[in-house]
Amino acid sequence: MSGIAGIVRFDQQAVARNDVEALLSRLKHRGTSVIQAIENGLLVSFGGLLETESDTKLYAVADADIFGRSAIKNPFITTYRNNHQDSFNELNADFAVAVWNERRQTITCVRDPLGVKPLYYVFQPGRFFAFASEIKALLDLTDVAITPNYTKFREYLTWATTYVPYGEATFYEGIYSVLPGHSLEVTHQTLHTSPYWNLNLSPFKGLDRAADYANLFRTHFTEAIDQRMRSRKTIGAHLSGGLDSSSVSSIAQHLLTQQHRPALHTFNIDTGLASTDESTYVQAVVDQYHTSHQAVRPLQHVLDSILEINRIFDRPDHFIIPSSFHLSVSRAARQVNCDLILTGHDGDSVITPGFDYFDELIELADWERLRMASQQFTAYADRNLRYVTPNWNQLSDQAKYEKHILYLIGPTLKKQLKEQRATQFMGTFRQQKQTLGLSWASIMGYLSQRIRDKWAHKALLDTVLNAEFRQQTATKSQQSTQKLTDSLSSEHQVPVKPILNLTNVICNEQLNHIGAYYGHQYSFPFFDKNVMALGLATPLAVEFDNGRGRGLIRNGLQTILPHSISTRLTKANFVEYGNLSARQLYEATHEQFSATSHPIWEVIDRQRFSQIKDFVFDGRIDVTRKTRYNWLLSRSIYLALWLGALRGKP
Repeated sequence: MSGIAGIVRFDQQAVARNDVEALLSRLKHRGTSVIQAIENGLLVSFGGLLETESDTKLYAVADADIFGRSAIKNPFITTYRNNHQDSFNELNADFAVAVWNERRQTITCVRDPLGVKPLYYVFQPGRFFAFASEIKALLDLTDVAITPNYTKFREYLTWATTYVPYGEATFYEGIYSVLPGHSLEVTHQTLHTSPYWNLNLSPFKGLDRAADYANLFRTHFTEAIDQRMRSRKTIGAHLSGGLDSSSVSSIAQHLLTQQHRPALHTFNIDTGLASTDESTYVQAVVDQYHTSHQAVRPLQHVLDSILEINRIFDRPDHFIIPSSFHLSVSRAARQVNCDLILTGHDGDSVITPGFDYFDELIELADWERLRMASQQFTAYADRNLRYVTPNWNQLSDQAKYEKHILYLIGPTLKKQLKEQRATQFMGTFRQQKQTLGLSWASIMGYLSQRIRDKWAHKALLDTVLNAEFRQQTATKSQQSTQKLTDSLSSEHQVPVKPILNLTNVICNEQLNHIGAYYGHQYSFPFFDKNVMALGLATPLAVEFDNGRGRGLIRNGLQTILPHSISTRLTKANFVEYGNLSARQLYEATHEQFSATSHPIWEVIDRQRFSQIKDFVFDGRIDVTRKTRYNWLLSRSIYLALWLGALRGKP
């Protein structure tokens, strides 16, 4: 855990003592402060790196975890000097860095590709530039006004069905975030943002067999965990019982045993609900590796957790599951003095299930291999595809296959119907029907279900914003990760958006803030540079693994993971817990913002909010259908609490 901050006065004014005290006070929980005076300003490191190179007049502060065996003096100044911003692409590190070039009178801020380390800034041209690891340090500066950014609320309260790019705007006007994978260079009057992140997939071109990919994954993943544990004293890990967290915990304890170091502290969260119970899988890891394990309960009062996150994170809670869930782990980790918590966060975006293999076969019009792939996929008895049809487990094997294959090719059929003449479409469709082995009954059943789903979807709400707010707060143009992800995907023909997007980066930032507050560093082995590159370079057929999915992990770690984990196809469903939390939160808070004068009603529509609340509380509706409305209700309340506190209201 560490942090950085700094101020450069371009107007030649001295940095106000109150501003220095604000930076030091607001970030003191991140580590011991060390100040480097620079021309017309200062750089501050809180337990991080402070680098100086007097002959070149370069000064840097970095909040960084550098992974690799070679160490050089002043790694960030050296990287900056070698090839300016582009050299940062060579690093295998989680970092946020600021470099002051006195000769050029510029300050350059750079952030790691996936935004593991947060970095925010304020720039008033001709006057000053300030940056910090947390927004709260900037809010206390004399020349910064605390004004909510209402356009950010649109994004926050809109249910998205596609990957949303991470943008520079924050919840405060005039305060921005350095974009992951980008650098920004600031002069007296200008600020320029440019991407530096690129991918090097060439090392994997010589791999021929699925086993080659799996073995290399084990090597890179083991190295990623080993490098993250070096120099750490007491190590913890999330252990949910899923494939990702179990992989992290198993390898971590395996390494610690080899190194004769203290046992790994593992934590799982017990909600008390059968739908989230993964204790059997957790116990399999604990029994095999003898970790020091603790099951923790979510904090009892969801409201207190949300208020705490609002204070820690300087904006409303962003987790889809309330932070009572995550804070409980950090509190337990603090009790045993963990200085590092390893997590399998978003491992399935890096080492994917490979189910895009279906789309690849459809694009190739390879109907025979598509048939085989779907049959492999649906053959597993414990795979419950309720998203295809609610009664999946009651179907015969053939009915499951036909339902699934029609689910896959439905969008293609719709596109063909629009683009082709009737005779051409029917000819193509007859060929597909014959090759795929579809019955007319299954086809008619699919069409009927599509019509019902279409009407049901029309009735769904995707936002709770009121009409006046939407009209008055048009989306502003902003810099985002969109161009970078599009460019990388196009150049390398790999899906980058599932890895670099708003949801993932915000989760990284929130865990970073929680960890800093509770005295430990969250670390993400799946986001290691080498692991991520391998995941992107792996052919979909290898990941698909004859229908099992996650081929790299299952095969690469088959001698490491307990058998019950490596063969597991199911995942816990936290919708029921999310529903109970949303209801508890509403019951604890609705009186606080029921008055018409509360600022939340300038943003959200009362009628829509009431509809969403009624849906969430309706016991007649299957809880698995409530994900969207649990999310909308919870986020409305998170924002109400944050906005009310910002305006000095309850």
